[in-house]
Parts: sequence; C-alpha cells; structure tokens
Amino acid sequence: MAIDTSLPKDIRILQAAEEVFSQHGYEKATLDEIIALADVGKGTVYKYFGNKEHLFYKLVADKNAPFLEKLHQAVNSVDSFEEKLKKYFEVMVHFYIANSTLWQIICFEMLGGTNGCRVEPDGDDFKVIPRYNSVKVSEETSERILRYHKILHDEYDILAQLITKAMQDNLLKEDTVPEITTKFVFFGVAMSIFNQSDDIAADMTDEEAARIITDHFLRGNAR
Repeated sequence: MAIDTSLPKDIRILQAAEEVFSQHGYEKATLDEIIALADVGKGTVYKYFGNKEHLFYKLVADKNAPFLEKLHQAVNSVDSFEEKLKKYFEVMVHFYIANSTLWQIICFEMLGGTNGCRVEPDGDDFKVIPRYNSVKVSEETSERILRYHKILHDEYDILAQLITKAMQDNLLKEDTVPEITTKFVFFGVAMSIFNQSDDIAADMTDEEAARIITDHFLRGNAR
C-alpha cells in the first residue's frame, strides 16, 4: 500500500498504522515499519502520538466516534424495537467487517491480555479488579484496559438501552437480564464476524445479516 505523501504527516502516520496493525497485529507491529510506510521521521511519530500504544488508540478512537454516531442515528431513524435492532446490527455488521482486524486487536490483545483482571462497574465509571490475589495491576495497565473497555462499552451500551426499554415495554420475557443478554448478543455477533467476516461479506448483505441476527434474538427472547 502506498501512502499519498501530499497528505498531512499525522494522516499519513494513521493510514500507515492501520495498514501495519492490520497485517501484523499490535505486538508484532513496529513503529519502524509504520514510519517507513508513512515516509516520516521517527521524531514526527513521537511528536504527534507519543508511542505505539497511543498511536493505536488514536487510530481506533477516531474510527469509533463516527461509528457510535451512526449507531445512534440508525436506532433513532425507526420506531419499533424490532426495526431498531435491525438498524443497530446492520451498522454493526458493516463496521465490524470493515474493521475486523483492528477490533480483534482490541478484544484479544489490548483487553485479552489483561493478566487475570476483570472490569467491574464503579458508580458511573469502571474499575479494574484482579481475579487472583497474586495478580498485581499497575496504574498504566489499568488505564490501558479501561481505555479500550470504554470503546466497546460505548458500542454495546446503545444495544443495552434498546433491550432495557423493550423490557420496560413488556416486549421481552420477564426473566431477561438486559446487561447479560446485551453482552451475549453483542460479543456473539462480534466473534462470529471475526471468525467469518469474508464469508459474511461474500454471502449476504449487511441488511440480510442484521435480519438473521434480529430474528434469532427475538425468537429466543420475545414474548
């Protein structure tokens, strides 16, 4: 992939970073390769982004912001719970297929390597809790985990609000637990896309995939 050298340097670095991270994952990606592809000096990367982790976070955060906006717009464009679900999953499927590798890095490298930690609610925020007494979590590690947890939380919280409202409107079975149900559905869809994004993209449209997901959800949970 060639980077347009007429672009601003920070944009070139982000484009190069997306290419390198998508090819190699986070741990095996190197700043040297990103620098070479972007055709900038090493000092330029540090000037704009500080280090590799901050560069990766900037890359995915810049993608996540318009994704969240599209999710909100989609669910607000229709009235019924079923149509809201379809619109939500249509946008999610499209985004996760397009950004499958980067979001796998979030799930499996930035959050998967949490060394025996879990994230729990803490008032209006979240905190990182060691699962075992022997696990020590540095402040830097805790901050990293929470940064990437927030990206995913903001995505599935929109779905959680839909499911909670449907419960209040007696549209779902009374034993449905919104938080658990949301995570089962959201991460189930995400993992399915991670494992077969090429097949899904080749065999069906985003709308067809969203209809299948919605139908399966409602068949198991609707009254």
